[in-house]
Amino acid sequence: MVGVILVMFSYHILPTISQREEKESKEDKLMDFTASLLALTLGLVYIYVLIHYSNRRGRPSTARLPPGPYPFPIIGNIFQLGHKPHHSLTILSKTYGPLMSLQLGSITTVVVSSPKMAKEVLQKHDQTTPGRTIPDAARALDHHKVSKLWLPVEKKWRNLRKICKEHLFTVQRLNASQHLRTLVHNIP
Repeated sequence: MVGVILVMFSYHILPTISQREEKESKEDKLMDFTASLLALTLGLVYIYVLIHYSNRRGRPSTARLPPGPYPFPIIGNIFQLGHKPHHSLTILSKTYGPLMSLQLGSITTVVVSSPKMAKEVLQKHDQTTPGRTIPDAARALDHHKVSKLWLPVEKKWRNLRKICKEHLFTVQRLNASQHLRTLVHNIP
């Protein structure tokens, strides 16, 4: 009798236990695959959203920027400047024109590369240029408080501009320093 019970146990119960373990093993593998697929999908969606929204050119603050090369997601156009930025900017200005925008890391920069365009920007659009970012090097010794370059348009800025116009940039002063500019210009 005991022998019959053992035989029945080995034929009926043991296979069902192994079948359950095999079924549970398949279910675990399916759960692992589903979880991995879900994690991969969410990761790809996150990367897509990050790239798409970090490089949007249609934002209200960037809607009126001049043309420029398309920036990489986090670093912007830094690698396009290379070891000699002045040469790279010359090449880029031939492609995008004398007025172009670059993304240098997280800072949007507008580059003016022709004298005619610089004159127009500084004379006609001078109210938009003083609100630019002040570098830490200028803040270190409080140069941003006394420099015409970073002051907001107010009484102090107007006085400095008047001094420059009447004393530094007169025809006599510019003619007297002409030889210095030609020396600097001819340096290889």
